[in-house]
Amino acid sequence: MMPWFDTHAHLSDDHFAEDREAVLKRAQACGVGRIVEIADSPADWDKALALSRARPELVRCALGLHPYYADQFTDELVARLEKMIGLPEVVAVGEIGLDYVKTQLPKEVQLAALERLLAFCRDHATPAVVHCRGAYDDLRGVLERIYRGKMRPNRFWGVVHCFSGTAEDALFCRDLGFALGVDGPVTYPKNDALRQALALAGEQCLVLETDSPYLPPQSIRGKRNEPASIPEIGAALAKTLGLSPESLAAATTKNARELYRLDQ
Repeated sequence: MMPWFDTHAHLSDDHFAEDREAVLKRAQACGVGRIVEIADSPADWDKALALSRARPELVRCALGLHPYYADQFTDELVARLEKMIGLPEVVAVGEIGLDYVKTQLPKEVQLAALERLLAFCRDHATPAVVHCRGAYDDLRGVLERIYRGKMRPNRFWGVVHCFSGTAEDALFCRDLGFALGVDGPVTYPKNDALRQALALAGEQCLVLETDSPYLPPQSIRGKRNEPASIPEIGAALAKTLGLSPESLAAATTKNARELYRLDQ
């Protein structure tokens, strides 16, 4: 079976309260062999750790501070994060980032938190899971200040989650050392510009993600998303790149393992 990898999901969300175990079983049944659970608020970090510990063969986690909560950034949060990134369940910091569309928090607050958290990731050789909505110009500036000219611990500094930028943004992020996360929107009929940007970037920097329960692919638009959607997302991306689904699965899973520094 193809080795699919869902690099970004929110399975601790209340949307999965009634059937979380069934969701995990469906994912495995369709070939998803690894899921990274994203805890984007400190209030959710312990939930993500518990899920990872309950299903260690399937789940790892990332701990972050979504830009929605950037005003909660403190030195104490960094100290707590520093203690937790050494845990075997924790593979990244995230999601962190910028959102100029869905939150009213001032840009300055978001930028200050992101710069500190990215510098933390760089200094601790920890992958960063970066959220960006309506803010690619500012994101590029921050990434360049933090990472340009620095020695990478491996192929990727991190991933720009649910990439939605231009072809120029895609090449910038790729060349700086960031993977690009590909989600359900790659299946939407009107997203030709996104597909063109991803094709230009190439499979060597792409990873698959669902962002469950959000961003469902075309076949279930308007419904709850879950990791079992990865094969549909992968098939759409494979078509975009002119690859077989099997080749695409192998390439993106290899990228994901290198991104999160997992041997298997």
